[in-house]
Amino acid sequence: MRRALHLARIALAAEALRWRLLARIRLRQAALVAAALIFALFALALGHAAAFLWLAARFGAIGAALALAGFDLALALVLLLLAARGGTPLAAEAEALRRAALAELRAEYPQAVLHALLRHWRETRRRR
Repeated sequence: MRRALHLARIALAAEALRWRLLARIRLRQAALVAAALIFALFALALGHAAAFLWLAARFGAIGAALALAGFDLALALVLLLLAARGGTPLAAEAEALRRAALAELRAEYPQAVLHALLRHWRETRRRR
């Protein structure tokens, strides 16, 4: 029973670490998306007027508008690709550790013991 508690604690600690790391990643992604949106707004509001006038002299009004739209789209895509990058190796390692501990726990102990451990864990959490 002591080993089962130990394995369950390892699994819970690994899961908690994984969730903290995933939360940090999601916050970073949200910050990058917000930065992309702010940059897009500033680029549209401040740079377009000057760029349009400069490009319109060379390519005409339609060419200038298309060039600016293409540049903005490319910049937004680069920022969104940076925001969409996946998790860290540490998060993947924590998930693998959690899965291994739970697999070993399931292999060594019958289902009834696992339910008893879960019930015990829930009761101790309620007392805190």
